[in-house]
Amino acid sequence: MTDRIRVLHVDDDPTVVEAAETALERKHDGVTVETASSVTDGTKRLDGGAFDCVVSGYDLPERTGLGFLEAVRERYPDLPFVLFTSEGSEAVASKAVSAGVTEYVRADAGSDPYARLADSVVGAVERTRERDETARSGGDARDDTRRERAIEELHTTARAFMRATSEDAIAQIMVDAARTILNMPANAVHFADDNGLSPVTWTDQVEELIGVPPVFTPGDGLAWQAFETGETRIHDDISSNPNRYNPDTDIRSELLLPLGDHGVLLIGSCEVSAFDDTDVTLAQTLSVHAKAALDRLDREYQLREEREFIDQALDTLDDLFYVINADGSFRRWNKRLPEVTGYSDAEITELEVCEFFPADERETIHGAIDQALNQGRTTVEAEIRTADGELVPYEFTGTRLTDTDGEIAGAVGIGRDISQRKAYEQRLERQNERLDEFTSIVSHDLRNPLTVAEGNLELAKTECDSDALDKVSRAHERMRALIEDLLTFARAGETATDLESIALADIAEECWQTVEGDRGTLVVETDRQIQADTAKLRRLLSNLLRNSVEHGSTDAQVPSGRAAEHDGENITVQVGAVEDADRHGFYVADDGPGIPEDDREQVFEEGYSTGENGTGFGLKIVQRLAEVHGWTVTATESEAGGARFEVTGLEPA
Repeated sequence: MTDRIRVLHVDDDPTVVEAAETALERKHDGVTVETASSVTDGTKRLDGGAFDCVVSGYDLPERTGLGFLEAVRERYPDLPFVLFTSEGSEAVASKAVSAGVTEYVRADAGSDPYARLADSVVGAVERTRERDETARSGGDARDDTRRERAIEELHTTARAFMRATSEDAIAQIMVDAARTILNMPANAVHFADDNGLSPVTWTDQVEELIGVPPVFTPGDGLAWQAFETGETRIHDDISSNPNRYNPDTDIRSELLLPLGDHGVLLIGSCEVSAFDDTDVTLAQTLSVHAKAALDRLDREYQLREEREFIDQALDTLDDLFYVINADGSFRRWNKRLPEVTGYSDAEITELEVCEFFPADERETIHGAIDQALNQGRTTVEAEIRTADGELVPYEFTGTRLTDTDGEIAGAVGIGRDISQRKAYEQRLERQNERLDEFTSIVSHDLRNPLTVAEGNLELAKTECDSDALDKVSRAHERMRALIEDLLTFARAGETATDLESIALADIAEECWQTVEGDRGTLVVETDRQIQADTAKLRRLLSNLLRNSVEHGSTDAQVPSGRAAEHDGENITVQVGAVEDADRHGFYVADDGPGIPEDDREQVFEEGYSTGENGTGFGLKIVQRLAEVHGWTVTATESEAGGARFEVTGLEPA
């Protein structure tokens, strides 16, 4: 054990300083730790007294730990300097080693980092004192010269690492550099895989000493220890180490350098204690550069995989996907764009967006692009002109893209073929035209002669009293009811547009007044509010209430099993809410004869009626009016055995 050791610890985190001091005192009885919280204070303390070692954090006030290292090296080139931090990166480690740091200890790697810090400090001081003693007894500056030359050559090697395009190439650069630059001819690179640590490349001397390097399985050998802990391991004599992989080997010293998650660089020698501080520093510099290159390859591979995955996902779209620059040129697209337009990828690269459209549409496209870039989003319909001159209608959406600085970089969007929609709209327009013509005929050309017929019938009744005239009158009434139902059915529309909040109880009472309420009783058991088109909801409820009254009267066919239960004169109709776990709406139910189970789907068909005077459109109109609201109507049995119509699909109350 050495004599007393005086340590200067520079860090502005009191917790780190206290834990480090405790670990150092536990490691060495003669350690004295002085602290400084800034680079300026630390520099003053160094100038004011002799220290054996400096421990520094990375993220310091005023300057980083690397800046402090440079200042220390200018004044005290041989003073041991340990960088102890959880900040930084492999690039920081590389710069620190190149700048002459004695040890680089990560506070967030491995177990008990403070114990590793204490080992590093005491070991660095002991090695420095041994080197000084050697120098006083005749040593020279050849090691320093060798170190400087090797570091310079390693910087050139670092550029080769960055140009490498495969892990094998990086491994080969490592073994070549260790052999030629570091003069360490026996070295090998092992990469981590499913088997453990497998040899990738090695020098001839390794093969002469041990043959083909072994695979180190998890937990196997000194190499695995270095890989698992992420710490450089120096073994001055492995002959007595129980974890050596081959007791018969001539190798005595080993220097094991982890390459992060990638593997390990192994360097061996047949001499005992073959590796000095310069060897370790140079080898660490090499391994740091190699790990940075391997990390870069990993990132590039992940980015490549992610890009391929995204491309594959985009290519599965039936829609066009595109990214355009702010000037309207294409940056990226999926395979649907060349498939639809007939242009090759090379041709698309040379085209601007507007060139895919007829001349009379280009101003519209320019305006849509400007809107996306300036307002953030746009939607426009236009016809693509293919390479063959065909015009295909598309709907395009675009959203603004910005770069990391928030500047406008272009737009991303989707183009959807709307040929079928356009064809449907044209068919619908023609249907609407025919429907308008039909309603005009029904409204005028049928109503007018019916009115004339009814007028003449009244004159005929004054001149003749005949049952035949009553039959004609009933026929006129049926015709007028049929006309009204047909007009309602035709004008129901596709959607309900004039929505407002309506009290179900109020509109049910209002509708009850329009039916023959003296033939029954209405009971409303809900205060539910409904978002609906008032006119359409009024007609829907009126038809359901009228259906209950008409089919629950004495004229209805009452099943024999219920003849004694219902007199047919006083029908009771209930209106209430449907609030199940997954169904929300309202119902209209009665205590009449009900609907046979086999007929409950047929009642909504056009022309279905069990009444002598029924038009067969009443419940069909109910179904249409429900559908235009997005609701569903079903027929079932009430609690009293009568008919129950449930209208569901409403928002929860």
